[in-house]
Amino acid sequence: MTDKPERTFPAAESGHEKRILNRHHLIYYLRVYDNTSSHVIGHVVDISSGGVMLITDEPLVPGKDYRLRMRFPGMNSSRDELIFESLCRWCREDENPAFYLVGLQIQNIYPEEANFIQGMISELGL
Repeated sequence: MTDKPERTFPAAESGHEKRILNRHHLIYYLRVYDNTSSHVIGHVVDISSGGVMLITDEPLVPGKDYRLRMRFPGMNSSRDELIFESLCRWCREDENPAFYLVGLQIQNIYPEEANFIQGMISELGL
C-alpha cells in the first residue's frame, strides 16, 4: 500500500498561513445554497466564524462576492439557517477532478451570527 501525499492548501503552500481562526472539519452533511436562486452551491468541508471551505461541482470565481445560505436541519436552536455574505478567496480542483475546493471568507457577520456558528460547531461535536 502506498502512502498518499499530504494535501496542502494555498496559504500553506506559500508558507504564509493567514487564517487566524481555527477551522473545524465537519462530519455532518451541510448544504450551502445561493441565497437568490436557492441553487445548491456545494457542501461544507470545514468552517469557522471567519470562513468556510466548500466542495462544489462547479468552480467559483476568486475575488467575487457571494450571498449564501446554510441550512441546519434538526439543530436545537431557534434558527435553522444562516444567510451570509462571503468573498471567494481561492478555488482549485479537488483530488477528484469532478469537484472543486473553494475557500470563502465570511463578510459583515454580526456577533450573534458568529456565536450561532460557534454553537453549531459545539452542538455537532466538531
